[in-house]
Amino acid sequence: MMVNLGGIVPLSTVDWPGRASAVIFLRGCHFRCPFCQNAELQSGWTPVEISELMDRLFPRRGAGQSILHEFSGSLRIDSVVLSGGEPLAQREAVIAIAGEVDARGLDLGVETNGYHPETLEALISEGHLCMVFLDIKAAPREDAYLRATGIRDALPRVLRSLDLIVEHDIPFEIRITVFPGMPSEDEVKEISDLLQRVKPRSLESVVLQQGIPPCGEFEPVSEEDLRRLAQSLKFNTRIRSLRRSVP
Repeated sequence: MMVNLGGIVPLSTVDWPGRASAVIFLRGCHFRCPFCQNAELQSGWTPVEISELMDRLFPRRGAGQSILHEFSGSLRIDSVVLSGGEPLAQREAVIAIAGEVDARGLDLGVETNGYHPETLEALISEGHLCMVFLDIKAAPREDAYLRATGIRDALPRVLRSLDLIVEHDIPFEIRITVFPGMPSEDEVKEISDLLQRVKPRSLESVVLQQGIPPCGEFEPVSEEDLRRLAQSLKFNTRIRSLRRSVP
């Protein structure tokens, strides 16, 4: 089976906080967010056999014995994170990769915009999913989501993904990338209000990510302003800089 591969990070300690993860970036995304941080992965076609992808992540030794865990210095990979683009757009490939990851005794996390609840539900039903990083783009209003993503009718799909995560008690983190005025402080608080209404027991944290302009067209929201906004929310909230590039 082929996967439309965007890149690999062999070792990351930031994509899944507290874990040493390999990160697989997959191409393709329905959203057209105006300041997308990985716009180069929205489209394109770089097919790779999943078996080849696994060989890249887990090289073989000697007489064909597989290495179950990739080492980098003194850190051992204990998990794999699927990112993008929007990884869940590639349903069959993602399910196949999840099976390969599980067979190697590693945990699987997914960074998703929530647009593909069907794939999310399949991963949950197969018992493969250990962590979800759900990227909420705007306040839970259709007009706000249209402005933030460039497409109509995305919000019901995102809310369905959130419901699935909460219903099945999957550990998750909400990530909100904040640009000047998008989402506004009031919209961020609307997102917080949404979380209060659904009362998610498995929510580990809310992360306010500093949105970086692709071409330097504006100044990012300062970390000081993000910290102030974080303090106004009623959840365990931290901030994160997005000054990182995809390989």
